[in-house]
Amino acid sequence: MSLTTDDFREFLGSDPDDDETVPLGDALSELAVDVDVDAVDAVRDVRERI
Repeated sequence: MSLTTDDFREFLGSDPDDDETVPLGDALSELAVDVDVDAVDAVRDVRERI
């Protein structure tokens, strides 16, 4: 199976609900989540559960 540009045609149009005045990077940063994880504590926690 292969994909062609015709397969994506329905996704290429503009969405009327999008605010195109907001730069893409700013829009994506609104969706981003900062995750602060201490890897050592996370591994210890998993080991304790096992």
